[in-house]
Amino acid sequence: MIKAMEKEYFEAVQKDMKKHPAETNGTDLKFTESDLGYAMKHLKGWMADQYVKTDLVNKIDQAYLCPEPKGVVVIFGAWNYPVQLALSPLIGAICAGCCAVVKPSEVAPSSSAVMKKYFDLFLDPLCYRTVEGGVDTAKALLTITWDHIFFTGSVSVGKIVAKAAAENLTPVTLELGGKCPVIVDENTNIDTAAKRIIWGKCVNAGQTCIAPDYVYCHKKQTSTLIERMKNHITDMYGEDPQQSDCFARIINKAHFNRLKSLLSDGTIAVGGTTDEDTHYISPTIITNPALDSKLMTDEIFGPILPILEYEDVQSVLKYVRSKQKPLVCYVFSNNAKLIDQVKKRVSAGTLDVNDCLMHMMVPTLPFGGVGHSGMGKYHGKATFDEFTHHKSVLHKPIGMESVNNLRYPPYDAEWKQNLMYSLAYYKPSM
Repeated sequence: MIKAMEKEYFEAVQKDMKKHPAETNGTDLKFTESDLGYAMKHLKGWMADQYVKTDLVNKIDQAYLCPEPKGVVVIFGAWNYPVQLALSPLIGAICAGCCAVVKPSEVAPSSSAVMKKYFDLFLDPLCYRTVEGGVDTAKALLTITWDHIFFTGSVSVGKIVAKAAAENLTPVTLELGGKCPVIVDENTNIDTAAKRIIWGKCVNAGQTCIAPDYVYCHKKQTSTLIERMKNHITDMYGEDPQQSDCFARIINKAHFNRLKSLLSDGTIAVGGTTDEDTHYISPTIITNPALDSKLMTDEIFGPILPILEYEDVQSVLKYVRSKQKPLVCYVFSNNAKLIDQVKKRVSAGTLDVNDCLMHMMVPTLPFGGVGHSGMGKYHGKATFDEFTHHKSVLHKPIGMESVNNLRYPPYDAEWKQNLMYSLAYYKPSM
């Protein structure tokens, strides 16, 4: 299916976001193909019963977890990586044995239309349906009782989804976002850090939930970091990124206007160019942002990067900890003690050390947020588990009833009481 839709999908994403086919292929289609290949390779093991140890009372019994599908689920995709954010969850749902309804985002209409065309063509309509539509369609879907809801999107809409799910006690996966901090230590390769941060920020024109949202750089390295970032922007997108076919556009006018308004929240050190007709905003670095400005309080979701400086990293950790828990925290450092401090003191969905975005390529690392950045995890086996109920099973022989007579009344005999007490408190190492 992915192969069949490839050409039309590249054209659709180009129409929606002016995104280069190579970037679409690498971050969207190939990513999903990799997810599918990993699932096919390991599915037999995931589906197998998982036997567990028993205590002394149930020593001769069989105890195991039996995976079973949760049932009929709904998956709300997102517009920034349309195939990946719809198909990756769907792969897990299919592997788990669930039926599913998939709703692509209406914000990327061309991509949504291509997805529906090929989903309907290749997937069994008795088990899998694709539904297009806007807010009213989403609201209608949320009135239905599902066995699981999987949503990717903003925190504000995530709260609406969670509230609807609570009405029917429906389990829900929320893949949200937030402000992903980057800490750049003085003890690091500043050029490499600059290149990796800028790449992570500019992929999809910053319209990525795990994109670096703001940078705290050590005072000794701040000017160098900004200069190197400027150089790498030129290396990647040329002197004028607006002329580069490798730099995407903002998805629509509303998002463009929101981002443009953020440009006045600090001092523009690099970039700051906009074009309303094409929804273009250049890769932009802003210094001295006010901490109470929208640039520093709202998720940016665009190619604008605020940079602040610090002398004592403890002040940075205090600031990050005072905010909502991020989807990802990035740290660039060669200082093992500092990395350990960030790991232990900053609660985040993921910690990435010395790189950006690349944790997504590790199928054995479950992806998901914590607190306001989301709940539930997926990728690899985690996706299968998200759509699976692991039913606990105890299989006891019908014979040997004389052994079980200890648990039945009457309990008058003192020896029986003592034995029951001992057995109840005996727990072998598991």
